[in-house]
Amino acid sequence: MENNAGLTPEERQRAIGLIADAELNRERQGFIGAVSGEGISYSSDFADFGDFGECAANKLPLFNLDLLPCKARIFSKSLCESLQVNTGMVAPAVMAISALGIQKKYNVRPTEDWEETANLYMAVIAEPSERKSPTMNVLMQPVYEYEAEENERLAPEIATYKAKKEVLENRIRNTINSLSKSGKKKGDEKYLDMGDLDAFQNELNQLEEVAPVRLAVDDVTMEVLGKLLEQNKERIGIMSTEGGIFNILAGRYSDKTVIDIVLKAYSGDRFSQDRLGRKGQTLNSPLITMLLYVQPIIIKEVMENSEFVGRGLNARFLYSIPPSTIGKRRYRVMKIPDTERMEYIGVMKRLFAIPVPDKPKIIELDEEADRLAESFFYEIEKEMGDASPEFKAWLGKLHGTTMRIALSLHCLEYIEESGEHKISGETMKNAIEMGRYFKAHAEAAYNIMGLMDSPEVRDAKYLMKRIDSTGLAEIKLRDLQKLCKGRTGMEIREGMLPGIKCLIEHGYIRVNKERLGGQNPQKGGRPSEIIYVNPEYIKQKEQK
Repeated sequence: MENNAGLTPEERQRAIGLIADAELNRERQGFIGAVSGEGISYSSDFADFGDFGECAANKLPLFNLDLLPCKARIFSKSLCESLQVNTGMVAPAVMAISALGIQKKYNVRPTEDWEETANLYMAVIAEPSERKSPTMNVLMQPVYEYEAEENERLAPEIATYKAKKEVLENRIRNTINSLSKSGKKKGDEKYLDMGDLDAFQNELNQLEEVAPVRLAVDDVTMEVLGKLLEQNKERIGIMSTEGGIFNILAGRYSDKTVIDIVLKAYSGDRFSQDRLGRKGQTLNSPLITMLLYVQPIIIKEVMENSEFVGRGLNARFLYSIPPSTIGKRRYRVMKIPDTERMEYIGVMKRLFAIPVPDKPKIIELDEEADRLAESFFYEIEKEMGDASPEFKAWLGKLHGTTMRIALSLHCLEYIEESGEHKISGETMKNAIEMGRYFKAHAEAAYNIMGLMDSPEVRDAKYLMKRIDSTGLAEIKLRDLQKLCKGRTGMEIREGMLPGIKCLIEHGYIRVNKERLGGQNPQKGGRPSEIIYVNPEYIKQKEQK
């Protein structure tokens, strides 16, 4: 039809329409790449079709309870049986609670000029109904009992301190009132001078505070957390079965994130904060141990916080993602034997009862432990080269965290005599196996967060999430752009293209250029770009 000079006007119009329809049909037969313009067909093989790397917990390694010292191991096995939960729900918590007991008391020294503190940041990730709260309640029993017993013992001292403080504060207040009044002369019965005021104030300043013992808190503001650290020799635990602490850190009670104290308390760095119109606060070497049972959605949402990621909060956590036991649990189960429960409680309370020295006691490695620690260092170092920037930050802390794990294992074995022994090769071997467990689970957690992905894959996940939010099987590219304007880099159309291309290559979508509605092919005009969602993806999503 190239030569249509002999056609009538009606035939010529019909021919133009047929050519346009043929071109449109060719476009509809496959993808028209939004970036390259190349045609890509739907693939019949959906091997790459799925959740972009989100982990399946049942494919991750299980926590081997045999790595724990004897009494903790026996109790942990009984608890897993009684509550019908996975070992990865219990053992990481045992490690965190033991770290809570020894922080500020012992440090480990792997090499001459390097020390690690005892505290750990632990996140156990599990869906609802996985018995997170019952597990936490059983494991935290020694914490609650020790707090109650110590506060009962300290009750008379606390009452005396409060009474002395009230008397001195009243004297200071009365002295100020007296000095403010005129007509008082020396020799008057109630005469008070500035020397009295100074004396009362000095006595109040020197009065040593006796506060209730707090080993652990749950939902706490950062200001209260700082005060509790002051009252408890600059050490405390944050133990929770909810993710509320992350919301507080993100600024629930302020207009900005407030994570400095949590970042510095990971390594015992000095924390100082000045307040306008109020007394400031200085903590010389605060330490916090964290044990959080959180749902995957919390990890996803919280770790999208760019300041958390950029300042390395997520890199400080060890992660455990135990497989679900739902659907496999039994109703008739073995009760935890009282002797095993009491042995576990006894060991932990003995750790809590070890006095806090002015400086932590240093525990060193024996020759075999030193050799194993060095070998593990080079194992990690080799893997860091190919890691994403975010995961590289996590790997960079793994060796030091593994030394902390070795310290907790050592203290669970020797308790009050921990300072008299070096960490053995067997203890270090077990700690390194735990380190490898946490590395595998951290990789999965970072996949959940999207922090193992390349930038284009992260963009693709975000785009797919926005498409899913519409519930549509097809959407105009310009409409999708409007949905994505809140994401940095996607304010303009070109910023979306790497993610769109990634979705095309993975078989999630195809993009067609089409003339819609009343567009007249004779008048030209730019055709609309329509995103079509792969029906197989929709089907799989509905099945989930």
